[in-house]
Amino acid sequence: MTFYSDNAKRKTFLTRMALLGSSLLSEPLTVLLCLLPFILAKDLKASAWQISLLVSLRPIMSLVSFYWSSLLGRRPHLLRANLIVSGILARLPFLLIFFFHSTGYLIFAAATHILFSRAGIPAWMEMLKRNLPKEPRERLFSFSWMLAYAEGVGVGFAMGFLLDVDSGYWRYLFFASGLIGLLGVFLQYRVPLEPVECAPIEKLGFWQMIVQPWKDSFHLMRTRPDFARFQWAFMWGGAGIMLVIAVLPFYFVKTLAISHSTFSTARAVCMGIGVVLTSNVWGKALSRYKLTPLTSFVILLFALFPACLLLAPFHISWLYAAYILYGIAQGGSHIVWHLSGPLFAGQQDSSFYSGINVVMVGLRGMIFPFIGSLLASLVGPAPVLCLGMLCCLSGALMTRFFVVPKEASLKKPES
Repeated sequence: MTFYSDNAKRKTFLTRMALLGSSLLSEPLTVLLCLLPFILAKDLKASAWQISLLVSLRPIMSLVSFYWSSLLGRRPHLLRANLIVSGILARLPFLLIFFFHSTGYLIFAAATHILFSRAGIPAWMEMLKRNLPKEPRERLFSFSWMLAYAEGVGVGFAMGFLLDVDSGYWRYLFFASGLIGLLGVFLQYRVPLEPVECAPIEKLGFWQMIVQPWKDSFHLMRTRPDFARFQWAFMWGGAGIMLVIAVLPFYFVKTLAISHSTFSTARAVCMGIGVVLTSNVWGKALSRYKLTPLTSFVILLFALFPACLLLAPFHISWLYAAYILYGIAQGGSHIVWHLSGPLFAGQQDSSFYSGINVVMVGLRGMIFPFIGSLLASLVGPAPVLCLGMLCCLSGALMTRFFVVPKEASLKKPES
């Protein structure tokens, strides 16, 4: 009995340390990747097409990782291997950064990181579910995410200062951040995982693996028009943000002419403040209010982001205000986007609803950043900011025309 208790305590302790440690050790590379579009535009003179490609990578690679994790999710015996291999591959390109000096390699490294870091998330969530009880797991996960974001505020400010001293330091920062991130993978590797029995795996044909997720998505959208309208509202709001983000590096470099430290202060510090201070508020708001006004309010906050940026040429404080608002909106979007699936699903399996969220992110990521860069090359970045603001306003108005599911009006969502 004592031996069993000691093993359980050791498993819980190692899992907690791995969750906290991997979150903190992964944050420097996450912050640096957020600065990458600005680095490419200011220091490497990247083209508009290259910047739009970089902006598109996150949603596109998220869509690819959805297939990766779906296939490996059918093989529980590969759970640990999926997590560790994904963690190593996500950081490996940055350890080779001194051998490649092109813009294309940096974009490739960013794509690799996004793909494999997203691909390892389902395996990591399943390991946490097995090793930690529900309530302590949720509290610790939320705390580790907020702690890492707070760390990112200081890390982002320090990186911006170093890049202002010497813009060539980005190679050293990427190498060091990738190496630090591998320490977090080592902590995850040490987490004990007991084997579980599973049913025989049903083999799917190649074409079936490609087509089936899309067939399920179209069927659900046809049979649940309320969910479809919600997706279109979020689609237009997300499209507006994609248009804006695609042209920001050129707007900052050519119109505002800001330094690395100014951008990192706005992007990492101000946005981080917005996220950290309001994350708990959004969670409590979802338990008290309906999904409709919260979704509308989130998208309206996103519309204020380009509005404030358009005022930044008159005073730099508008830049900081824009990113504080963006951080607040991101905190709300994180809650609404992740919990909308369970709210609409009710007693059904919510994985289909959440899967469509991923699909829609991938679709708009393949389209709107390129439209934004094309328009910016023709008319400049400022008109694209206006168009992005109008798209967000359209998305916010759409929330007034969809019917909220019964589950979304409950005081507290089903767990």
